[in-house]
Parts: sequence; structure tokens; C-alpha cells
Amino acid sequence: MNGDCANMNFRPIIAIISFISAVSLSFNSHAYQEIEVADGATIQGKAVLIGKMPYPRIYHLILFPNIDMCAEVDTDDEMNRVLDDFKISKDGGLKDVVITLNHVEAGKPFNKKPIIIDSEDCKFFPEVNAVRQFESFKVNNLDAVMHNSQVYQKERGKIIQNLPIPPESITNGKVTFQKNFKIFQMICGMHEFMQTWGYRIQNPYYFITKLGGEFKIDNIPPGEYDLNAWHFLMKTQSQRIKIAKNGTTNINFKFNGDKVTRPLYETIKSGRIKKDAAYPGTAKGRELGK
Repeated sequence: MNGDCANMNFRPIIAIISFISAVSLSFNSHAYQEIEVADGATIQGKAVLIGKMPYPRIYHLILFPNIDMCAEVDTDDEMNRVLDDFKISKDGGLKDVVITLNHVEAGKPFNKKPIIIDSEDCKFFPEVNAVRQFESFKVNNLDAVMHNSQVYQKERGKIIQNLPIPPESITNGKVTFQKNFKIFQMICGMHEFMQTWGYRIQNPYYFITKLGGEFKIDNIPPGEYDLNAWHFLMKTQSQRIKIAKNGTTNINFKFNGDKVTRPLYETIKSGRIKKDAAYPGTAKGRELGK
């Protein structure tokens, strides 16, 4: 009888251990594995902007604290902070497009540089980062004033982190995406025009474009994958591609400036953000004849 009772007591424990092991194996099976890549291939191309150049976003500095310091950069002659979200080269090459190759389960080493976001003159640098789930990052406040960074999941959705940043100090943060979300936006709660973006990556096969819009991803295991291109104010573009051994695949992405997707919170009428603040009504707008 005692032996039967002991066996009955152990059964739930064994079941729990088996369940945890199964979950662990399932999780590990989906984790990226670093291997030596044989017959690696290359994807290269360019992201360009077509159509009309989207208008910049305008924030009226008079409505925010520390106006003298915040007016040092990206400010027009009417004391507005101007966010030029679309930076292009002469031939239309688009900067800050994140190119990612999805569903690569094993491949080259994940030699990703740590994320360091600088805050200077009430502006975050860089404007776009590639981020991993549970990755740590640092915010280096070079300003002599306090900033209060709020990390939102997918364009001002749910706040997933609040990071007070004292003057001339460094604050540590950690990325924790919920469910299958891929986009985060960090905004200073005191200076709304201080913004930086992050896009979730799951493997080292990614590229963030410079001003010319070119990208190149190499040492890719042969196979079929989804290649995505994301800009923080545009809808993600995706192409299904097949990678051949030792081959080079050329792919270009075109983003239409007439189809900019503004974050939902910017559609709310407020004294701080006006959708048509730059055109007309500002010196920049008059200069361009808008």
C-alpha cells in the first residue's frame, strides 16, 4: 500500500518534469544555431523611395521644456523641431530601411554589436536599431537635463518599459517583446520629438541601409526564405526567394512616398503635432512653394 502511494505521489512530479523538458526542447529547437556555412550565397540590392517626398513631422518647441538646448539641431526659423523621417540620396536611395531574412534556423555567427543610444541636444542617435528579444541596451544621456524615455511596443501601443535618464549619465534597458510583435519605439516623455525605433531580428542575416539605400547580406545557407524590408513609417515589404549554392541574388525594394503610414497617435488632433504643419504655413513650405 505504501509503495502504491509513493508511486502515485511521484507520478505528478514525473509528469511536470516531462512537460518542462518538452517545452525546453521545443524552445531550444527554435533557437538560432551557429554553424559553419558551406556554399554560402549572397543577397544584395537597394531600397529606394519613389513618388512624392513625404512631408516632415513638425513639433513646436515652445510647448516643451529646455527650448534653448533643444533648438540647437533640426530647428527651422520658426522654432519648430523638424523630423525628416525620409533621408534619400540623389538617386532615391532610402536610409534606415531594415532588411531581414526570415526563418533561417542555422548559419553564420551572430556577431551583433551592443545597442548604445546617445541622447544629445534633445535627439536620439541612431534613429533605427536592430534588436533581439531580451537584448540589453544603454541610453547615454549627453545632455545636462533629465530625459524620461518610454519604450512602446509597436508605435505607441503598450508601454513595455519606462527609463528615467538623469543628466549626463547612462541608463540600462532591456528589450522584451510580447507575443509576435516586432517593432518598438522609444520616445522621451518630456520631449516628444526625441524618438528612436527598433526592429526585432531573430538571426544575423539583416542589414540597415545607409544613405544610398544599398544592402548586402552574405554567407547565407542555400534554401527558401522570406526577405523583408521595413521602414518605420512604411508598410513592410516581403518577397519569397530561393537561394542557390554560392549564388548572388539581386533584389530591389521600392517604397512609395504617397503611401506613408503615420503612427495612429499622430492622427489625434493636438496642439503639439499637426499633420500639415510644414506645408503650408512654415518657412520651409513657402520656400518649396507648397
